[in-house]
Amino acid sequence: MLTTAEMEQCSLDTALIGKRIKQARKAKHQTQEHLAGLCDCTPTHICNIENGKIGISLELLFKISIILGKSMDYFVMDHPGVNPAIKINAEIAPKLTQCDSQMLDMVDHFLDSLISFRDDLSRRLSETNRT
Repeated sequence: MLTTAEMEQCSLDTALIGKRIKQARKAKHQTQEHLAGLCDCTPTHICNIENGKIGISLELLFKISIILGKSMDYFVMDHPGVNPAIKINAEIAPKLTQCDSQMLDMVDHFLDSLISFRDDLSRRLSETNRT
């Protein structure tokens, strides 16, 4: 039996999914009415999904992902089980292309420090748990 905390970890962020649908729809210059027509639902339904008022069915998310040219992972990528490469490619890489060489050196150094800190913390916790 899952605990309440474990159940919450398994739930999807419907508001975030809706926000990403809206962003992808606008990037394709589509109206809610047009998307709704292609998905065989109402514009109100699309509006409610985009505003996080209701969840989305797997079937509708699949249709929308095809219509908007995005993977389903794109809409749910902040879920703990999703491949980190999706977030890197969709959100981080575009920002890195805007950096000059000095900024990239700083980012590289920051990531090295962050990874080292994480590894050190993990090692210390592991040692503490053994005692």
